[in-house]
Amino acid sequence: MSFPFDADLFTFLLSIGNTLGSLPLLRSLPTSRVPVRYELQEVLPQSLTDAQAKYFAPYDEKLAAMNFQPVCTYRVANYGHNLLRNYVNPIDTARCVVMINETPALPSPTPCPESSCTVSFHTRFNDGTILTTRNMALKSIMDQPPYEIVQERPGFTNLAQMKRDHDQKAATMGQPVSPPADTKSVFEDLQSEHQRYSDFYLEKGDFSLEIGADSYTITDQVHSRAIWNHLNPFAQNLSMRRFLPAAVVAIVVPLLALTVLAPAATHTIHIGLPPFATGRLIVLASFVLAGAAFGWLTENNTFLWALLLTYLAYRLPYVLPFGAPPFGTFAAGAAYAVAKVKKRRQAHILSSTEPTSAAKALSNAASAGYSQ
Repeated sequence: MSFPFDADLFTFLLSIGNTLGSLPLLRSLPTSRVPVRYELQEVLPQSLTDAQAKYFAPYDEKLAAMNFQPVCTYRVANYGHNLLRNYVNPIDTARCVVMINETPALPSPTPCPESSCTVSFHTRFNDGTILTTRNMALKSIMDQPPYEIVQERPGFTNLAQMKRDHDQKAATMGQPVSPPADTKSVFEDLQSEHQRYSDFYLEKGDFSLEIGADSYTITDQVHSRAIWNHLNPFAQNLSMRRFLPAAVVAIVVPLLALTVLAPAATHTIHIGLPPFATGRLIVLASFVLAGAAFGWLTENNTFLWALLLTYLAYRLPYVLPFGAPPFGTFAAGAAYAVAKVKKRRQAHILSSTEPTSAAKALSNAASAGYSQ
């Protein structure tokens, strides 16, 4: 028995295959090599572009209300595309770091980078332990050092609440030490922590280092986690609170269009087309709408999951025969495009880069780069 061609299923399997076969591409990314020693550069306030200054302004204001003042703004010239600002409070043992991460867009007639921002509070203790509380959207793909305790608050914008959560945990962890409070001390701390993280990653197999090389190579075990993150939306700090409404929209809207709206429209709407064509246009519009909503709500990993969910909307109840138009593919394309547009609305051109440590750099540069 022969079966008609199912374009949506073919697209889904092709996308999965491309993802699973992406190791060579991941190995070739610039972020797959991490410098042994950072080339740190201070960025003076007068050197910032208007877009960069405006990006930092609301964070400066929120943190100033908490008595945190900027110490320095800096980049790592030899790694990534990040711009960071370090803040301290003279009567507090925590420091705050605001990192703007820019992911270059794929080549296109009008390339536009995407940017994201992570705010993190850090407290070091006299036994070498570090407490980090951050609102990073994506989970790190690196192994977690035993000396760093991380509290994830993905999507948090209430910095005062983040700081309260941070202080509550810090109060149970021992004797804190004062953070670096000038540019020279910040840079020395960054280099020292980069070395400590790198030694740990070498031990765990996340990094490899050839004799005489001036950079570490991220290993395939880390790239494999990145591939898994791409396939699994919940590996990207996407909460069920955000995913479930998006999934319901992606399934229910197309199903309603197929079973209710399209049949009714063929008898009530007359636009000069045959009733069958009118119904199909309504179904197509509903899939595009559902995909767009899914992309807006989830932002990451949109194509595969929008395709899968909208495909299930008509395949499980079998409301369309095999060989039907690839409605799910249209939904997936809409989801991907809308997610890109939403991210690009936040984009700011940055000639900058730096992580608060190797862990922060890699989790942002690598995870963000693989997420879409």
